[in-house]
Amino acid sequence: MDAASARALSLRLLPGLFAFAHRKGWAAPRRPTPQELSEFQILLALVIVTAGPNPNPNVARDNIPRQEPSIFATLRSLDKQMDNYENKELWDLAREQIPMERIRAEATALQQSDSPLACEEDALAQVLVHWFKHEYFKWADPIPCPRCGGQTRAAGMVPPTPYERDGGAGRVELHVCTGENGACDGSFRFPRYNDLKYLMRTRMGRCGEWANLYTLFLRAVGLRARYVWNKEDHVWNEYFSPAAGRWIHTDSCEAARDQPLLYDRGWGKKMSYIIAFSIDGTSDVSRGYVQNSNEMLQRRHDAPEPALAEASPSRPTCP
Repeated sequence: MDAASARALSLRLLPGLFAFAHRKGWAAPRRPTPQELSEFQILLALVIVTAGPNPNPNVARDNIPRQEPSIFATLRSLDKQMDNYENKELWDLAREQIPMERIRAEATALQQSDSPLACEEDALAQVLVHWFKHEYFKWADPIPCPRCGGQTRAAGMVPPTPYERDGGAGRVELHVCTGENGACDGSFRFPRYNDLKYLMRTRMGRCGEWANLYTLFLRAVGLRARYVWNKEDHVWNEYFSPAAGRWIHTDSCEAARDQPLLYDRGWGKKMSYIIAFSIDGTSDVSRGYVQNSNEMLQRRHDAPEPALAEASPSRPTCP
C-alpha cells in the first residue's frame, strides 16, 4: 500500500480507534488537539504501510536475508567436524587401537590371493571395515542391563553430566532393566558421544558414532576419507581408490564396501539429500546412491538447488 492510500485509510480508522479506546477506558482526559491528531494519523499510516504485504516475499523489506533453510546449518556443522579427523594426535591414538601389522598383512594376503582387488588401498579398506565391524565396535541396540545382563527398555532422555558433556554428548538416553526374571532396578545411561577419544573408550554406538570414529580410522591408516550424511537418518563413509579414480562407498555398520545401492535397492530407503564431507570440501553425492535420480529430486524440498550447489566450501587437498 502506498503512503497516500495509507493516509486515507488511517482517517477512516481513527473514529473507530477512539471509540474502542473509550469502551476500554483508555480515553484521554481531554480531547486531542489537531496537532496530536495529525501526529497520530502519521504514525498510524506508517504502521499500515509497514504491515502491508511484501511485494517480494523472498526478500525482507530491510534487505536482511530471511532465515536460511535449516539444512545449511547442518551442512556447516558437519563441515567444521572434518577438521577433527586431521588431528595427528588422534591418528596416533587410533593406530594404538588398530592392529596395524595384522591389518596390513591381511590386506597384502588379499592382494596375493586368486581374487585381488584393484589396488592396495581397496584391500586395506576391505580388511579394515570387517575388523571394525566384527571385532572392535559394538552396536548399541539392544543395550544389556549392566547389573544382570537382561534386556532393557528406553526410558527417555536425561541431562548430560559434566563428564558426558565434555565428551560432546548433548543428549543422553536412559535405559532401564526389564529382565526376564523381573526388573532388577538396573539402569544404563547411553550418552551420544561425539568426541573421538570418548568413542575409542566406549567402543559402542549407533550409526552416528560408527561413522564418526570410522572416518578417523580410515585417515589413521592413510586413506583419504569422507563422512557421508543422509537426511533420512543414516551416515556412512567413502574412501578414495587411486585405481578406480573415484570415491568408494564403505559402511562400517554393515561391513560393506563398494555397495552404493545398499540403501536404495537393498533397504528400500527413499532418500533425498546425501552429502559427502572431507577436508577436501563438501559434495552432493545423492545421484550415486539412488537408482532413479528424478524420483530423488522430487523428494528434495529443503533448499533451492542452486543455493545447495554453492554451499560447497573450498578446502586444501588432504594428503
